[in-house]
Amino acid sequence: MPAEVPAFELRPAQASDREFLFALHRATMRDVIERTWGSWDEPWQRAHFEARFAPSGISVVLVGGREAGALWLERRKGELYVAEIQVAPEFQGGGLGTALMRTVMAEAAARGVPVTLQVLKANLGARRLYDRLGFHATGEADPHVRMRHEGGTAGAMPR
Repeated sequence: MPAEVPAFELRPAQASDREFLFALHRATMRDVIERTWGSWDEPWQRAHFEARFAPSGISVVLVGGREAGALWLERRKGELYVAEIQVAPEFQGGGLGTALMRTVMAEAAARGVPVTLQVLKANLGARRLYDRLGFHATGEADPHVRMRHEGGTAGAMPR
Protein backbone atom coordinates (compact mmCIF):
# COMPACT_ATOMS: atom_id res chain seq x y z
CA MET A 1 0.00 0.00 0.00
CA PRO A 2 1.50 3.39 -0.99
CA ALA A 3 2.53 5.81 1.75
CA GLU A 4 0.01 8.49 2.62
CA VAL A 5 0.75 11.85 1.02
CA PRO A 6 1.21 14.51 3.69
CA ALA A 7 -1.55 17.07 3.98
CA PHE A 8 -0.33 20.43 2.76
CA GLU A 9 -1.49 24.01 2.61
CA LEU A 10 -0.60 26.77 0.20
CA ARG A 11 -0.25 30.29 1.45
CA PRO A 12 0.54 33.37 -0.62
CA ALA A 13 4.21 34.31 -0.43
CA GLN A 14 5.19 37.57 1.19
CA ALA A 15 8.28 39.74 0.87
CA SER A 16 9.46 38.23 4.17
CA ASP A 17 9.69 34.80 2.43
CA ARG A 18 12.54 36.01 0.19
CA GLU A 19 15.36 34.32 2.17
CA PHE A 20 13.47 31.05 2.62
CA LEU A 21 12.68 30.92 -1.10
CA PHE A 22 16.27 31.61 -2.15
CA ALA A 23 17.58 28.99 0.32
CA LEU A 24 15.01 26.55 -1.10
CA HIS A 25 16.20 27.34 -4.64
CA ARG A 26 19.79 26.67 -3.60
CA ALA A 27 18.87 23.41 -1.81
CA THR A 28 16.76 22.03 -4.66
CA MET A 29 18.56 23.33 -7.73
CA ARG A 30 22.28 23.66 -6.97
CA ASP A 31 23.16 20.10 -8.02
CA VAL A 32 21.11 20.32 -11.24
CA ILE A 33 22.61 23.71 -12.11
CA GLU A 34 26.13 22.44 -11.48
CA ARG A 35 25.46 19.43 -13.73
CA THR A 36 24.01 21.73 -16.42
CA TRP A 37 26.47 24.63 -16.38
CA GLY A 38 29.44 23.18 -14.49
CA SER A 39 29.26 25.42 -11.42
CA TRP A 40 27.02 27.35 -9.07
CA ASP A 41 27.66 31.10 -9.25
CA GLU A 42 26.12 32.39 -6.00
CA PRO A 43 26.14 36.13 -6.92
CA TRP A 44 24.59 35.39 -10.34
CA GLN A 45 21.99 33.04 -8.84
CA ARG A 46 21.07 35.65 -6.21
CA ALA A 47 20.76 38.42 -8.83
CA HIS A 48 18.65 36.20 -11.11
CA PHE A 49 16.41 35.23 -8.19
CA GLU A 50 15.99 38.87 -7.13
CA ALA A 51 15.10 39.91 -10.69
CA ARG A 52 12.33 37.29 -10.80
CA PHE A 53 11.09 37.53 -7.22
CA ALA A 54 7.56 38.91 -6.96
CA PRO A 55 5.41 37.41 -4.23
CA SER A 56 2.25 37.47 -6.37
CA GLY A 57 1.99 34.14 -8.13
CA ILE A 58 4.19 32.37 -5.55
CA SER A 59 2.72 30.07 -2.93
CA VAL A 60 4.67 28.73 0.02
CA VAL A 61 3.89 25.07 0.68
CA LEU A 62 3.30 24.20 4.32
CA VAL A 63 3.24 20.71 5.82
CA GLY A 64 2.30 20.56 9.47
CA GLY A 65 2.87 24.29 9.68
CA ARG A 66 6.46 23.93 8.38
CA GLU A 67 7.72 25.50 5.17
CA ALA A 68 8.15 22.54 2.83
CA GLY A 69 8.37 24.05 -0.64
CA ALA A 70 7.17 26.60 -3.14
CA LEU A 71 4.93 26.73 -6.17
CA TRP A 72 5.33 29.56 -8.68
CA LEU A 73 2.36 29.69 -11.08
CA GLU A 74 1.48 32.00 -13.94
CA ARG A 75 -2.20 31.96 -14.82
CA ARG A 76 -1.89 32.90 -18.48
CA LYS A 77 -4.66 33.16 -21.01
CA GLY A 78 -5.03 29.68 -22.48
CA GLU A 79 -2.63 27.89 -20.10
CA LEU A 80 -1.49 27.41 -16.54
CA TYR A 81 2.31 27.78 -16.55
CA VAL A 82 4.39 26.23 -13.76
CA ALA A 83 7.36 28.56 -13.47
CA GLU A 84 8.83 26.71 -10.47
CA ILE A 85 7.94 23.85 -8.19
CA GLN A 86 10.36 23.11 -5.40
CA VAL A 87 10.08 20.66 -2.53
CA ALA A 88 12.59 20.94 0.31
CA PRO A 89 14.92 17.91 0.43
CA GLU A 90 13.54 16.68 3.78
CA PHE A 91 10.04 16.51 2.23
CA GLN A 92 11.05 14.83 -1.05
CA GLY A 93 10.13 11.26 -1.86
CA GLY A 94 6.86 11.24 0.04
CA GLY A 95 4.46 12.23 -2.72
CA LEU A 96 4.31 15.96 -2.00
CA GLY A 97 5.53 16.96 -5.48
CA THR A 98 2.95 14.66 -7.07
CA ALA A 99 0.19 16.09 -4.86
CA LEU A 100 1.20 19.65 -5.75
CA MET A 101 1.19 18.89 -9.45
CA ARG A 102 -2.20 17.17 -9.20
CA THR A 103 -3.54 20.33 -7.54
CA VAL A 104 -2.21 22.38 -10.47
CA MET A 105 -3.65 19.90 -12.96
CA ALA A 106 -7.06 20.05 -11.26
CA GLU A 107 -7.08 23.85 -11.51
CA ALA A 108 -6.14 23.62 -15.19
CA ALA A 109 -8.91 21.07 -15.81
CA ALA A 110 -11.43 23.35 -14.08
CA ARG A 111 -10.30 26.22 -16.33
CA GLY A 112 -10.23 24.00 -19.43
CA VAL A 113 -6.58 24.80 -20.18
CA PRO A 114 -3.35 22.79 -20.37
CA VAL A 115 -0.53 22.90 -17.85
CA THR A 116 2.80 23.93 -19.37
CA LEU A 117 6.31 24.11 -17.95
CA GLN A 118 9.93 23.74 -18.81
CA VAL A 119 12.44 21.59 -16.97
CA LEU A 120 16.21 21.36 -17.13
CA LYS A 121 17.27 18.23 -18.98
CA ALA A 122 19.59 17.37 -16.07
CA ASN A 123 16.68 17.40 -13.58
CA LEU A 124 15.90 13.73 -14.04
CA GLY A 125 13.74 13.38 -10.92
CA ALA A 126 11.42 16.17 -12.04
CA ARG A 127 11.29 14.78 -15.56
CA ARG A 128 10.27 11.35 -14.21
CA LEU A 129 7.51 13.00 -12.16
CA TYR A 130 6.13 14.87 -15.17
CA ASP A 131 6.31 11.78 -17.39
CA ARG A 132 4.49 9.72 -14.74
CA LEU A 133 1.74 12.38 -14.55
CA GLY A 134 1.15 12.27 -18.32
CA PHE A 135 3.08 15.33 -19.50
CA HIS A 136 4.66 15.14 -22.93
CA ALA A 137 7.62 17.00 -24.41
CA THR A 138 6.65 19.72 -26.86
CA GLY A 139 10.13 20.96 -27.73
CA GLU A 140 13.56 21.85 -26.49
CA ALA A 141 15.33 25.10 -25.79
CA ASP A 142 18.71 23.84 -24.65
CA PRO A 143 19.23 23.09 -21.76
CA HIS A 144 15.46 22.86 -21.15
CA VAL A 145 12.67 20.58 -22.30
CA ARG A 146 9.26 22.20 -22.70
CA MET A 147 6.40 20.01 -21.49
CA ARG A 148 2.63 20.09 -21.56
CA HIS A 149 -0.28 18.26 -19.98
CA GLU A 150 -3.62 18.41 -21.72
CA GLY A 151 -5.59 18.77 -18.51
CA GLY A 152 -8.55 20.54 -20.08
CA THR A 153 -10.96 17.76 -19.24
CA ALA A 154 -11.65 15.94 -15.99
CA GLY A 155 -10.91 12.66 -17.77
CA ALA A 156 -7.31 13.74 -18.31
CA MET A 157 -6.30 13.33 -14.69
CA PRO A 158 -3.14 11.26 -14.01
CA ARG A 159 -3.08 7.53 -13.57
